[in-house]
Amino acid sequence: EALDKKTPLLRSAEALNRQALRVIHLFGNEDVTAVRTTVGPEQEYFLVDKSVYDKRKDLIYTGRTLFGAKPPKGQELDDHYFGSIKPRVAAFMKDLDEELWKLGVYAKTEHNEVAPAQHELAPVFTTGNIAADQNQLTMEIMQKVAARHGMVCLLHEKPFAGVNGSGKHNNWSLTTNTGMNLLEPGETPAENAQFLLFLCAVIQAVDDYQDMLRISVASAANDHRLGANEAPPAVVSMYVGDEIENILDAIVNETSYAGQEKELLKIGVHALPRFPKDTTD
Repeated sequence: EALDKKTPLLRSAEALNRQALRVIHLFGNEDVTAVRTTVGPEQEYFLVDKSVYDKRKDLIYTGRTLFGAKPPKGQELDDHYFGSIKPRVAAFMKDLDEELWKLGVYAKTEHNEVAPAQHELAPVFTTGNIAADQNQLTMEIMQKVAARHGMVCLLHEKPFAGVNGSGKHNNWSLTTNTGMNLLEPGETPAENAQFLLFLCAVIQAVDDYQDMLRISVASAANDHRLGANEAPPAVVSMYVGDEIENILDAIVNETSYAGQEKELLKIGVHALPRFPKDTTD
């Protein structure tokens, strides 16, 4: 029995480690002694001036605006996303990074997000159990540092209607103690077979336990975010890209797979190199 949320997480990590090792050793990787989940949870947030925040009781009491007129300009032009970081926000980000580094949280990337006044922090990935703790620390430190800069950090998933909400994108994978990423295609046929096996296991797990996955993110706040303004729909789905999908289809149909050439991006400018198009995202 467990009354907390950490014990079930640790139990699942042990179960995954046990079963993943069983499969890896079948591929002859006897030097692998542990498999762990790794997570790099990106944290999106809004920054609002404290004087403006204090005028909105709905923001104060609920973390989101409950009514209000639509602004004349929102995120339609993506100018906030692709624009420069404002000096006041950059100063906040600098202090935030330094405070997190003091605590051993390796904050790496800070940038503007799509909605006005929305930003994001992305840390270096680490073990899932540790990443969960570090994300809690990150949110707490964000609010404290924002207060020092005369701002309020909003962490509600949907503080404003009509613009993007704040997600917590999880870059999740399986990694061995030898540094092998089990969800990364290998260099040899044997390594690719191992990758495809673990990929199929993840796909089946998502299919079999999609109700559990959905429940885990079915908070009242997050359900305001899902299904609109860049957020994914409430339906649980997986996208593996055309190339991997063709490989899996060939396995299912017991046919050979000849491979496919990398498609190049058609930029239409002779001075720029022709970059290969990513087959997934």
